[in-house]
Amino acid sequence: MIIGGEHIFSPRIFFKKSTGYIDNLIEDFKPNYDVNFTFGGYYSILSIIDSIKDRFTEDSIILLPSYLCSSILKPFKTRGIKYEFYKVDEELFIDTDFLISLINGKVKAIYFIDYFGVSQLERLQSVIEVLRSKNIIIIQDIVQCIEIRKEFLFGDFVFNSFRKFFPFEGSLLLSKNKLTINFGTVKNKYIRYKRVAQLLRYFHIKYGIFNSKIFLSLFRKAEKLYYNESIMKIPKFNLNQLNKIDIELTINRQSYYFKELYSHFSSIVPKLLHNLNSVPLGFVFKVKNRDEIRNNLFEKNIYPPIHWVLTDTIIGNHFPDSIMLSNTILTFPIIDLTEEKLHYLILNINKNLKDENIS
Repeated sequence: MIIGGEHIFSPRIFFKKSTGYIDNLIEDFKPNYDVNFTFGGYYSILSIIDSIKDRFTEDSIILLPSYLCSSILKPFKTRGIKYEFYKVDEELFIDTDFLISLINGKVKAIYFIDYFGVSQLERLQSVIEVLRSKNIIIIQDIVQCIEIRKEFLFGDFVFNSFRKFFPFEGSLLLSKNKLTINFGTVKNKYIRYKRVAQLLRYFHIKYGIFNSKIFLSLFRKAEKLYYNESIMKIPKFNLNQLNKIDIELTINRQSYYFKELYSHFSSIVPKLLHNLNSVPLGFVFKVKNRDEIRNNLFEKNIYPPIHWVLTDTIIGNHFPDSIMLSNTILTFPIIDLTEEKLHYLILNINKNLKDENIS
């Protein structure tokens, strides 16, 4: 039994009929947003930067949350946009007072993350009013949202990442104004490595064939080829496959398994995720001996990723709550769980949790 790891797909998906998932997304957002698709979240950020860079001078900055994936910094570095950080506390809530204190004439944009798929819109209402009054651009990262709910969207730009949940790359990019994106060519080598690796892992899990070293090596090669300075468009093949997703079934299963795990381990779940009306990316908790527990779980074929290892820039700027999160948080994938896997996961988490481990 294997829980987590890279997404895989069965060759049977090629013969499935469309459910209209992507087509429906386009129709849902068209009245309020211009709709585009890029190859992934990184490329959506590049597209956003290119559309707003005329607002930036040499002294201008964008404010980013202190708890974030280091890959988010790549497009800003690539395009030469300066950034500073605002505080996120140990429960994943934005420190709105600190954020407001940073706003001055240099701040041209602010970047918000819906952590693990949970909106902080209600908490941010007063902040958003200030930003609107000062004509500051709002970028909303919903990369960790499987359920995209219109009532929670507040950004001038909003983008997701399909590969967080599904085997195929792509990003929905919404903008209040029409975007003109200068797309490059799709990187076939990346896609080739990724697809072969996904299929080999599928056959490995399903039939026990192929050595894991083979497909792991291909996944690593693919990842090295993902980032580029030119903006990649989502391939039609990916759109066609994503259109086949039964999103309602996926959302319902994701919500069900999160709530089942929450009922056992709610005391160590960050408080932001206690809102059970949202559908989180995975099941998240904080433990002091995180790395030891993670290694123990690896031995049981359970592979929880870390969201996220912080950069030296953030650590050097002294954001203790974010550093604590980076050292204690684990995310358990739940998108492909079954009842059997759920009980196996609960059993092994319990084996590793002791009173002295809990943060």
